[in-house]
Amino acid sequence: MVRKVDKEKLYKIKQSLRRHPMGTYGSQISRETKLAKTTVSYLLNTKLKDEIEEIISGQKGLFKIVKLKN
Repeated sequence: MVRKVDKEKLYKIKQSLRRHPMGTYGSQISRETKLAKTTVSYLLNTKLKDEIEEIISGQKGLFKIVKLKN
């Protein structure tokens, strides 16, 4: 089954990322947009992957911060 891309969800995620120019966590985006974490993660990793930059932090790379590319 192919998922239909909801442009409104993409817009909400991009707006959230714009509010955090230094980057933020997927869970924060989920809270702000009221979208499921799995939905946010899916859209970041598939539909928005060319528009975002990932920053891995923490001793073991446990934290992934995402931000829009400049």
